[in-house]
Amino acid sequence: MELKEYFRILGKRGWIIILCMVIVAASAFVFSRIQRPVYRSTVYLNVVPARLDYGLQQVVRGVMRNYAGTISSRPNAQEVIDRLQLDITPEQFLSKITVSPNEADLVLQINADDFDPLIARDIAQTSAEVFTEQIDKYMLDQDKQDRVSVTIRDYALPGTLHKPKWKINVVAGAGFGVIIGVAIVFILEWLASEIIRRPEDIERQMDLAVLGVIPQQGRPAARGERSLP
Repeated sequence: MELKEYFRILGKRGWIIILCMVIVAASAFVFSRIQRPVYRSTVYLNVVPARLDYGLQQVVRGVMRNYAGTISSRPNAQEVIDRLQLDITPEQFLSKITVSPNEADLVLQINADDFDPLIARDIAQTSAEVFTEQIDKYMLDQDKQDRVSVTIRDYALPGTLHKPKWKINVVAGAGFGVIIGVAIVFILEWLASEIIRRPEDIERQMDLAVLGVIPQQGRPAARGERSLP
């Protein structure tokens, strides 16, 4: 099938594509609006070695994942819960935070999600404070030249909307609707291709040339049709 024929098919049934696009996009919008919004607050921790030599920096990069695991451990979660007096379990708390180590920049990123933007802020800030206090206490027993300083780069702010992001959902829904519409159009065209309506359909289906067409009684011969004597 030539490209021109594809465009002809899409143009003939284009209303189906538009309808599918509108329906799916509208559904995505409604689904986004009925979801309960989740807010995210983020805090960054600088991890700075006492010496700037290559060896110690490599050691610090090696323990970044360990630091991330410590922040998201159950004992740390319980400590934050106690300080904030949250009525949740450590497991529920850990479902609200993610910790991402950035070895290249020696930075730990703590994200806290909650339905309340202020609680999200408090979780992120307190999680950072608990960990920095632990590191400060641990480093007191280390040689000064081998110590690692972990500090809060900036205090956490009230959470901003993390999800649902209805604009993205609507655009994605519209794109998905177009795909569905195109699929439906070609399925309908494929089904219709099995129905013989015109002489061209007989030629295509049976690979035979049509010599003539007997018009229906009371209907004049169509353009291109020849009446048999």
